[in-house]
Amino acid sequence: MNTSSTSNLLPSPLVPPVQSTHNVDPENLNLEMYKKNAELVERNKMLSLLRKIDQIILSSVTNIQEIAQQVTRLLVLESDFKLASIILVAPGKKNLVRISLAESEDVQESKHHTLEQSSFVFYFPMENKKNMIVQSVEERVKKVTNSYYDVTFHTLSSQEALDIQQSSGIQSFVIYPLIVRGQVIGAICIGLAQNENALSEYQHDLLEQLVGVVGIAMDNALLYNQVRFTNDKLTALDELKTEFVSLASHELRTPMTAIKSYLWMALAGKGGQLTEKQKYYLDRAYSSVDRLIKLVNDMLNISRIESGRLTLDVKSVNLQTLAKDVIDELTPRAQELGVAISLKPSQALPEVTADPDKIKEVFINLIANSLKFTPKGGLITVTMQQKEQFVETRISDSGVGIDKEEMSKLFHKFGFIQGSYTVNQSASQGTGLGLYIVKSIVELHEGTVAVYSEGKGKGATFSFSLKVFKEEDLKSFEHTASKDSDIVGLEHTVI
Repeated sequence: MNTSSTSNLLPSPLVPPVQSTHNVDPENLNLEMYKKNAELVERNKMLSLLRKIDQIILSSVTNIQEIAQQVTRLLVLESDFKLASIILVAPGKKNLVRISLAESEDVQESKHHTLEQSSFVFYFPMENKKNMIVQSVEERVKKVTNSYYDVTFHTLSSQEALDIQQSSGIQSFVIYPLIVRGQVIGAICIGLAQNENALSEYQHDLLEQLVGVVGIAMDNALLYNQVRFTNDKLTALDELKTEFVSLASHELRTPMTAIKSYLWMALAGKGGQLTEKQKYYLDRAYSSVDRLIKLVNDMLNISRIESGRLTLDVKSVNLQTLAKDVIDELTPRAQELGVAISLKPSQALPEVTADPDKIKEVFINLIANSLKFTPKGGLITVTMQQKEQFVETRISDSGVGIDKEEMSKLFHKFGFIQGSYTVNQSASQGTGLGLYIVKSIVELHEGTVAVYSEGKGKGATFSFSLKVFKEEDLKSFEHTASKDSDIVGLEHTVI
């Protein structure tokens, strides 16, 4: 929201110049000084009013009707105005809408109908060309009238308008268009207790400054409302997208799993002996379905993470035991690729507070990522050490490495590094979501992730830290302990 202060627009109080008193009638001099002092009081009064409006602009209030009502009420209370009303151009620009109206006490206490009771022009159809407020907005110029009927055309009869005006003591109406950044956003109508031409020059100047300040206040509120409306709409669309992805992923996973199972049975010879060409075709189909299932699982996990439905069931976990289980699971695949995986145990390592299923997913993603970028004959090493109240796990490889300027692109959705390539061509291609899922899971555990590499050809190290287990820490995870009925646990996701 634009909250540009208008204080620099406000003129400094003017002190009347000292004049020579030679050959001046004392009576006239006293009268002149009285006029100058009265003018100075009025100037300072108007400057105080402008500063108070400036405070409204800079306040935390964002409701445009509330701001408009505060401004019009202030105009009537702090000045000699009988009435003040703010009117804005409605969406579609077919109507003007009054959003605030303030009246002086004598207007409210009128024995006749008050202006509020007479529905002081709540709507102004833009086609009503005889209405002076419409004219002011369309012509972008100030309008002045001594007739209340001119600003209530088609709302009251001429006699009703005359009766109300006489009982309220309003002598004239001044309408200023509110023009901000070259656009007319509405108008302000002010009812005066005297004719407009009886105002002094400085009063005219200050009124115009007043209109500028009010225009800024209304424009700020409009801009804020537009931003808030757009944000609410985007939020709703994002929620709809997340729900669609979750539903689509959930529905797609079941048939694809069935397809994968039947392909596996065919490749295993359950339906009879296959020719080499048939095995080749089925093997390609099996690999493609496997990749598609991984992508669907990734999208489903992202949906759960971003909607807050990824839950944790934390307990005391031995990280070394968990890491060994994952390494045993991935070793056959690593042997096919010609890469060794080594776990270096650490003595007296404390257990951590974690959901073992989710942290197993973190291990699988990070080790599988290293398998993709480590050449045949390479080594992946898993080490752990305690650092104060955390246990840090480091997964280092002897792979292709990462340029330092590229590291910031990791851990984001679809965070592929431009120009990167998979050293092991037979390794599963990724979705660009794995590291983002890793980061989200670890941070949900109140831990941290990091990556380090000395550059291309010098390998890379990914690390994550988890809290040392404490019984009292389990309470901080209670809000994530309940299981969502739609969640069956993270599937193995290979980056």
